[in-house]
Amino acid sequence: MMSIIKLPDSIHIDLYIATGIPVGTKLVATNITPNDVNLYHSQNQPTKNDTHLPLIYGRDKGVNDENDLGAWALCIGGGAIDVKVYT
Repeated sequence: MMSIIKLPDSIHIDLYIATGIPVGTKLVATNITPNDVNLYHSQNQPTKNDTHLPLIYGRDKGVNDENDLGAWALCIGGGAIDVKVYT
């Protein structure tokens, strides 16, 4: 299963809702745009003070942990990521 998720400028996107992948599934997200993407693994929408996983720079990948209660992405300037189940 693969989903291209558009990331509007400075808006947190819930990756489980956007993809329909069940919550807790380990995901891999590939940044397909040049703008950096922040990934978060919190159950609720992150705030500006929440710590994020390492940045996904243009064309790089990021992975969350299995059984995470949430997976969110944020891109300043807008962008897109390719999200799929980690195998």
